[in-house]
Amino acid sequence: MKKTMIAALVVATAAAGFTVARADQGDDKGFGGRHGRRGPDQAQLLEKFDANHNGVLDPEEKAAAKAEWESHRKERQAKLLEKFDTNHNGTIDPEERQAMQAQREARRAEMLKKYDTDGDGKLSDSEREALRKDMRAQHQERENR
Repeated sequence: MKKTMIAALVVATAAAGFTVARADQGDDKGFGGRHGRRGPDQAQLLEKFDANHNGVLDPEEKAAAKAEWESHRKERQAKLLEKFDTNHNGTIDPEERQAMQAQREARRAEMLKKYDTDGDGKLSDSEREALRKDMRAQHQERENR
């Protein structure tokens, strides 16, 4: 029992030290950062939903943010169903999912063709930045409609 407690303490201390070291290096996003995560960052959420301007989202403000996110999610889901649910059963079946994947791959190929200016088959940092710039402009244009 004593050995287990000591081992747990050592692991906890090491994890805390690792977290502090990452914070000292300017990495304040934790272990996972924002990899694979979409959506607004904390500052954007505060700007939009912090009604009392106290610098944190209170439960009511969090509920408002979550409600908006759910609304957008349902809109996106409805658009996907409208576009790919060919048998109109309310779900995306394996065949329909394959159609989605084929369209996604075609879009990737189109993007690569357009933005891979050096023709090496992948996007460099500058090519990726050009893609992002165009995507931001398109997104802004859609929001202004």
